[in-house]
Amino acid sequence: MQEENGYDGPRGASNGNSRFSSQRSSVELSSSVSSFARTADARDLRMQLNQLEDKFKGAMMVNAQLDNDTQVLRYEVDLLKDKLDDMVELNSSLQKSYVEKKRDLAYHRLQITELTNRLEFARKQIEARDELIQQHNLILLDANEMNDLAPPTAKLDTTGSENNLPIDKKRPGKQVTNGHSDHSSKPLVNGLPDENGPCIPSMALITKTTAELLRTLPETTLDSQINRLFKERSDLLARVERLESELEEQRKVPETTGRFSSRSRLSTSDQADLKQDIQNLRSQAQEYKYKLQEALQKNASLESDIVRLEGQIKRYKTIADSCEQQEADLKQDRRKFQRELREVQSQLEDYKSENARLQRKLDKALRNPNNATGSGMSSLRSTRESSSQR
Repeated sequence: MQEENGYDGPRGASNGNSRFSSQRSSVELSSSVSSFARTADARDLRMQLNQLEDKFKGAMMVNAQLDNDTQVLRYEVDLLKDKLDDMVELNSSLQKSYVEKKRDLAYHRLQITELTNRLEFARKQIEARDELIQQHNLILLDANEMNDLAPPTAKLDTTGSENNLPIDKKRPGKQVTNGHSDHSSKPLVNGLPDENGPCIPSMALITKTTAELLRTLPETTLDSQINRLFKERSDLLARVERLESELEEQRKVPETTGRFSSRSRLSTSDQADLKQDIQNLRSQAQEYKYKLQEALQKNASLESDIVRLEGQIKRYKTIADSCEQQEADLKQDRRKFQRELREVQSQLEDYKSENARLQRKLDKALRNPNNATGSGMSSLRSTRESSSQR
């Protein structure tokens, strides 16, 4: 009965104990295995976390290095932009100077063409003058050299006469009086007399008879001879006036008829000649006065024009200097503002890139909350705070 009920005494009890002990050992083994697996998983996770932190630190260092390189490159780009601006301004200034030089070149070419035309015209006039001098058998001599009375070799535009009269009548603006042509002035430059240029010697065109008469005078220069002739003329006029006064006095004094008649016959012819000479001299003096007044008026008008133009030039020059100074100041301000704008734009780009990087880190941390440790959570909190501040 005991065998049928499954109980066989002490043997059955020992079998039951062994079965319970085996079950307990298997449970302990499974619990130890599970605990070992948990510790192994935690160790692996910790190792992976350390590796990720190392990789993150390396990536941060690389990112910092790249940021530094980016800053250096941006600084170099700014320098190159400044150099480019300087080169553009230099190019514009060179273009302006080129245009001015081109304009000056065109102006000088026009002047050369005009002077060439004037030279050709003067040559033709000289040829015509030489022909007229040869036709009228005249002599052209220097006013400072009276020893050489050679045929004309200088280049003047005159027409001759037989009595040492003004001969430059075909060219307006040049006058010859008493056989002395006005060639002692300064040469013209751009329509104005050149004070630094050589003085053209004064020339005179006279007949051979007049030249022979001038040789008899002791003076060597034409000016001194003319002065002497005018002095002699003034002496003769004074003598004539004195003789006229004496004649009037003697007319009042009663004298014999024969003596009076002889004196009257002598004085009538002399008086007519003297009156004619006096009239000629008065007409010449009036002509000289009129020409002198015209020259003085013209000189005064030219001086007033020169003063007015000089004032305008000074005013325009001051305006141009002030405009150039303002332009330089505006260029400096523009460079400064462009540099500041580039700096602000670069800072804005840096902030945007930093904000995007932190936002990516924050999103990644929020997606994987189980893999973060205490340090990771603190770094994420700091990242979140910095991101919110950005």
